[in-house]
Amino acid sequence: MSHSLASINTPLASAMNQALETRRKHQIPVLDLAKPVPAGPDVYTNDFLSLTNDPDLRRLFLDKLNKSPRVFGVAGSRLLGGNSSDHLDFETRMARFFESPAALLFNSGYDANVAFWHSVPQQGDVIVLDELVHASSRDGMAISRASKSLYLFTHNSPTSFEECVLRAMKEHPSIGQGKNTLFVAVEATYSMDGDFAPLPDIVRVVEKYVPKQSAHILVDEAHSTGVFGPQGRGLVHHLGLQDRIHTVLHTFGKGRALTGAVFVTSPIIRQYVINYGRPFIYTTALPISLICGLNASFDYLEGPVGDYRRSELRRLCEYFRAALEEALKPFPSNLLSLRDRALPAGYPSDVISPITPIMTSYPMQLSDFLNSLGYAVQGIPYPVVPRGEERIRISVHALHTEAELDALVVRLTQWGTMMQTMASQVQARQLQSRL
Repeated sequence: MSHSLASINTPLASAMNQALETRRKHQIPVLDLAKPVPAGPDVYTNDFLSLTNDPDLRRLFLDKLNKSPRVFGVAGSRLLGGNSSDHLDFETRMARFFESPAALLFNSGYDANVAFWHSVPQQGDVIVLDELVHASSRDGMAISRASKSLYLFTHNSPTSFEECVLRAMKEHPSIGQGKNTLFVAVEATYSMDGDFAPLPDIVRVVEKYVPKQSAHILVDEAHSTGVFGPQGRGLVHHLGLQDRIHTVLHTFGKGRALTGAVFVTSPIIRQYVINYGRPFIYTTALPISLICGLNASFDYLEGPVGDYRRSELRRLCEYFRAALEEALKPFPSNLLSLRDRALPAGYPSDVISPITPIMTSYPMQLSDFLNSLGYAVQGIPYPVVPRGEERIRISVHALHTEAELDALVVRLTQWGTMMQTMASQVQARQLQSRL
């Protein structure tokens, strides 16, 4: 094409340009991916266990590639010539590792959530979901048979969850009669605040009110797999709830530094999604090279390296939190502050999130300041989040040094001091103009 669409005066181009201008007007970042991220300290990605540049994991991966008779793609979906022994063996490994009767591999967590939620709930079923569950879950629910029976509960509120369950049971008596299913959708760790679902309370409420045969809890462990639990099995295992949760989603693009996802679930759910989950049916299977990488990642983290990285991550999260709490004391809460990090009931004290939101009413100014120093953080302004919830998001990694975290704290306080100085100067000029 000789002309870009944006340069052509068409209704479509006009509508898209107007939408982008609306984002700019509301100070919502408009991205174009024209440049790679800066090479400064990585305090913004989800590489929680510091694996993406690990030379030992690289060597393990290349060794597996070298020994594999096939490394490229399978040139078809799993249902059309792409169901290799490598895929089946990895699913068997995942079922065994996560102590589940079955597992199903997907190209991404997004595909997995859409496939499950659009296909599994049946006519007459209901879904009780945290108001902040991931867009992939919401997208699947929007085209499911239960799309008209969604019950949203206040984020991480056991009381609101219980009220929703009771209301759903009352409005859909077939669930109490054992004729339909009440689904629950939550995330173990939420990416924006780094807070945790009240999983013990959720299980308790479901087991109290919903007949056993009519309940199905799905926990999305995207931000917690690899980070918590024995050998990185996730928060469900960390809390000892693996026998009371029906389906768990584990993704591999964060704590395990690759891509793809797996549902650990019942054999009937696995078989049903294979036959009815459109993102699974119509997607080319993952290449063998990625299966080699996933096996390398699991081998690596099942050994002493995994225990060490998880221990260091926990230690550094505590160190960073303490340093921030002390450094931000002089600043008003609307300028720089932290969210309360109280754990839900039933959580052990060793659970601490690697995700730290820095709350500020000036997220774009703060992100611009940090970007200029090589930190590729993004401001998250209103209306992306509610007013008063603006922030930047920091992620601690297992191989960060205390010096790196200290340097970031210093930068934050420098910016806060600069903003206070500028505000004082403006007030002084305003006062002078009145005299």
